[in-house]
Amino acid sequence: MNRMQRVFVLTACVAVAAIAVAVADEAAKSNIPAGIFKASALTGQPVRNAKNENLGKLEDLVVNKDGKIVYGVLSHGGVAGIGDKLFAVPPSQLVLTDMPNSRDKKEFLVNVDKSVLDSNPGFNDKDMPSAPSSVFTSGGSSRDAGAGHASTDLWRVRKLTGMNVKNTTGEDLGKVNDIMVSLKDGKVAYAWLAYGSRLTGSAKYFAVPWDAMELKTLTGKPTDVNFVVDMSKATLFRVGPRQGSFPLGGGPADV
Repeated sequence: MNRMQRVFVLTACVAVAAIAVAVADEAAKSNIPAGIFKASALTGQPVRNAKNENLGKLEDLVVNKDGKIVYGVLSHGGVAGIGDKLFAVPPSQLVLTDMPNSRDKKEFLVNVDKSVLDSNPGFNDKDMPSAPSSVFTSGGSSRDAGAGHASTDLWRVRKLTGMNVKNTTGEDLGKVNDIMVSLKDGKVAYAWLAYGSRLTGSAKYFAVPWDAMELKTLTGKPTDVNFVVDMSKATLFRVGPRQGSFPLGGGPADV
């Protein structure tokens, strides 16, 4: 096979792999239950108030060990993420609505004036509060909502996405492809586990119940933290691509 033929074959293989990945992703998205959102799709959504004032965007979600959404992280002000202030939005106000004159685009409507956010300091990105800011309910200072007293049992969802998943013996079971959340219930619905290669089209997707996963280290090193589930790798092999819920049970239908 000459060089041109090898290039042609390689290009064709890449194209086929790309199509396979796109088809798999579309199939996965089409099976997401109603009312369940990918956390990655919620980040970046605009946030406004009833006066149609632009308050910023949703930067992240913070959950506790039970999977409850403790608050959403609102990025306010700044340019391209520089100089912005962060506020903890109560989960009760994390309701998606249609943007005016556009049903294809969504936004969050929250109960706070822009001037209140302008005059309050917010919280530091490395020092998360343990509760939502009171500015969204009482117009008070955001400093009285636990800022500076972050709990070690609170996690930012964006940092959980992409994390390795292992079983109790240390076998690799894949990665967290996304965290699926129910805004209505204010909690994590399940983790979207991707096992196998998306590029080759061999990836399998599983809906893993949140209470079946434990965030911990198997080596004792604090920097080596993974999600751990109690099941064998062989069990994962026996489950066909996108067939039903996670073998441990308790989760919604396959993503």
